[in-house]
Amino acid sequence: MNKINQNGERKRLFMSGVLILLLTLGMVIDEGDYVTHKQISTTVYLQVYSAFLVLLVYIVPFFFLIKRLCRKYRLSGFVLMIAVACGALIPAAFAGEINDSFTSLMRHLMGRAYSDAWLGSLETGVVEELLKLLTVSLLVYLLRWKSASEYLSIGMSVGLGFQIEEDISYITESGFKHVSGAFPAAFDRLLGALGSHWAYTGLAAIGLYLIFQTHRDHHMRRGMFWIVYVMVNHFLYDSPIGDVNLFFALLNVALILPLIVFLRDDDKKDPMRLLRKDE
Repeated sequence: MNKINQNGERKRLFMSGVLILLLTLGMVIDEGDYVTHKQISTTVYLQVYSAFLVLLVYIVPFFFLIKRLCRKYRLSGFVLMIAVACGALIPAAFAGEINDSFTSLMRHLMGRAYSDAWLGSLETGVVEELLKLLTVSLLVYLLRWKSASEYLSIGMSVGLGFQIEEDISYITESGFKHVSGAFPAAFDRLLGALGSHWAYTGLAAIGLYLIFQTHRDHHMRRGMFWIVYVMVNHFLYDSPIGDVNLFFALLNVALILPLIVFLRDDDKKDPMRLLRKDE
């Protein structure tokens, strides 16, 4: 048993090193979202950065939700804040690099036949959700968290970090081109904040829990269903379909409603029963 424990600790130590490495690389990559090579004044920087305050409209309520979950499930708020940071610095950074590389490659291979609206949206939905789930998997492994509520909380926190970083990148991209574009970009991102990455990753993390922790074939199939469900929703949201107001609203309902059902479940011993209709 001692040898097994030692091997387990070595694996966790190694994975901790991987996490630190990814965080460091993510910080280097994300630096480009906060600074520009253009010669602009400090005043312009402050004007652009001030648009970040708009994001507090969804950040503050989310932290109240996290506080409630911490109290209800006896979770560590500090750990969930680390998860938010990991979401901002790991999947958000690498997803941007992969998405840009994929777009460049496909445009080179397909030329005018390449459609970023459809093929690019599909790639984005798959890549971003996989990267966020890998981050969730790494965190629950290092923390040894095993309950459904822990998976959900980590998932929503990682998703929120991703969402904040992505919104900041859109704000600065617009603001550094024309400073007057910073606040319109911030408000545009706010419109999509209700059913965004915090909800995607939270729901996908439930699927991850069913796969890793239940050890039953039908639960694993359900887990895969929720992960694919999120990817499809994300793809449709980014595609031209998501530009239609009615479909935009329906995609939000289809994403958030399962999370509301879960969050209303007060039975800590079997919080996943609402997702397992065959039992």
